[in-house]
Amino acid sequence: MAISFSSRAAYLSHGIVAIAIFALILGVIFQSQFSFAVQAQELVKTAAVDTNTADAPATSPSEIFLELAAAVGQTAPAKRLVDYKLQFDPSSQPRYWAVVDFNQPSTSKRLYVFDTVGKKVNTYYVAHGRGSEGVRDDGMADVFSNVNHSNSSSLGIYRTLNDYTGQHGRSLRLEGLEATNSNALERAIVMHTADYVSESVIRQTGRLGRSQGCFTVERSVVDKLINELENGAYIIASKS
Repeated sequence: MAISFSSRAAYLSHGIVAIAIFALILGVIFQSQFSFAVQAQELVKTAAVDTNTADAPATSPSEIFLELAAAVGQTAPAKRLVDYKLQFDPSSQPRYWAVVDFNQPSTSKRLYVFDTVGKKVNTYYVAHGRGSEGVRDDGMADVFSNVNHSNSSSLGIYRTLNDYTGQHGRSLRLEGLEATNSNALERAIVMHTADYVSESVIRQTGRLGRSQGCFTVERSVVDKLINELENGAYIIASKS
């Protein structure tokens, strides 16, 4: 029996619907596979980045110190200090380093302390020895000596030792490591505090007072400095 036109149209309509449903299912499957592939690629990229980061060498304290020193115009003494440490004490990794810049007058905060963990630099007033002033009496250190009773500051590289309590209160022993400061322990050249190191003295006299060759700092900062620098930090007293 012949199938009517309306029946054939109904069959055709059902077929089109079936094909559309089938195409939709294929599209969902393809989209899911594509999304999974993209996610897998992203995971691979992330893993590669993490691996490269892990393989990258960490910046050493010495390198951080040099970067900080360059930012405050202390590249030359800092490099000499690092070169010395790498040659004679390569295994140590001190957090704190210090530069005393005797190119500056005592009215400047010429003691630079570098924190390689905090990545910052703090500056402080520091006095020089009365024998280092020469004849100008202008707050500049011009004469340096390693001789006992010279009352002069000594240039060169120092390593900090232990703290102790002496006539100036809490103080920090320093070991001179070069020919220019090798008598530091015998001369009792240390870091200590005194009333003649303060901004009020600068306002009154136009300069700081003078020590007998010691690195003398303000009372308000001596404990902080000793806590940071004691037992193995390096200090360089420099003048170009």
